Amino acid sequence: MSYILHLGHQPTDISGVAGLLSTVAAGFDDTLDVNGLRFSGARTLATPFAVGFPAPAGDLWLGFRYVPPNLDSESITQANAGFLEFFDAENIRIAQIRPLTSTNRYHAEAHGDTLVQGSSSYFAPNGQAQWVDVRLSVDADITVEFFVDGVLQSAATVANTGGKGKPVQVVFANTGLHGTGSSRTWYYAHIAVLDGVSTIGRRFVRRIPNAIATFNEMVGSIDALNDSDIATRVASTTAGQRMSFSLTGPTGPATVSAIAGVHLKQIAQAGTDGPDATAGFLRMAGVNHDAAPLTVPSLAPVPVYSSWAVNPADASPWSDLTLPNEVGILSA
Repeated sequence: MSYILHLGHQPTDISGVAGLLSTVAAGFDDTLDVNGLRFSGARTLATPFAVGFPAPAGDLWLGFRYVPPNLDSESITQANAGFLEFFDAENIRIAQIRPLTSTNRYHAEAHGDTLVQGSSSYFAPNGQAQWVDVRLSVDADITVEFFVDGVLQSAATVANTGGKGKPVQVVFANTGLHGTGSSRTWYYAHIAVLDGVSTIGRRFVRRIPNAIATFNEMVGSIDALNDSDIATRVASTTAGQRMSFSLTGPTGPATVSAIAGVHLKQIAQAGTDGPDATAGFLRMAGVNHDAAPLTVPSLAPVPVYSSWAVNPADASPWSDLTLPNEVGILSA
């Protein structure tokens, strides 16, 4: 079972961000991806978007790269300013990271039986890229911790005797973040949501299908998998069909301390007939290494993650020399 709940910032990953992709170099890490999300407008602009995911079994971790607005960044002038808001399955807010006009800082808030707001040491630097991480624990208490570049900036804990549930959605509120100027620009990229695994210092390299490799047993072209259009698809008519391909895109930072895993993401939907489950697989030295299949709904497409924490060929840790050159999808 993968600990990945969500990966990515593309329109196929997040609804409502079409048209916001940008290749401006400041907005993303080009060793990890080829674009970021760019927002531009006045301080009163509200441009929220949301990321949904299954409820975690353990603590929720959210991580992403953030470039704050590039004008008067330490001046928060909107009383309704909003950064991050977390909701449970009943659409009840359980926590948020909230910019305050009284301090010009971003504060952690836990929303349980009462509302508890933590102090904060975080001033958003003017246009400076940083990595944001949030840990959210929901049990008898609700605890939220806000980190920037690995350093804890604000935290809050509140009793939860009312039984608010685990988070299933985070809203990037994008409201009144900074400044008094008429035009500001800010960026998000590399969004990850993990179950019980810290996002601090963890980076994900996004690669996409390049060319058909050993298997081409499904209906449709590989172009449907690499065009970032959820409306174009390949289809399987019989369980056990495979499609495999080489990959293209960034290859990661020049130096890494360790490779924690290989993850294959697909967006899949069952049809009116045929197989209703799918899996990812790695092909290495002529051998297929299949992940466990997952059943997908027919109502709408959903993301499916297959993960390998170690090299399945010999159970050794991954290295840049052993990463697979061929991956694929399997109907089941």
